[in-house]
Amino acid sequence: MDELVTIATFLNVTEANIVKGLLESEGIQVFLYDERAAINFVNYIGGVRLVVKQSDEERAKTIIQLIP
Repeated sequence: MDELVTIATFLNVTEANIVKGLLESEGIQVFLYDERAAINFVNYIGGVRLVVKQSDEERAKTIIQLIP
């Protein structure tokens, strides 16, 4: 089983969801961690973490780098 790795952190929940949708459209399974805390501003430290399977890490990072 693949481990999960954080590939990006966002301070903006909307931006995190846009990138999540882009990666999912490329067939990559994506998880957002700390999204609820960011929405509620409760103990929100560090931003929303975008997490993928380790086997998708390099491909996901490449796709994110292509975002203008």
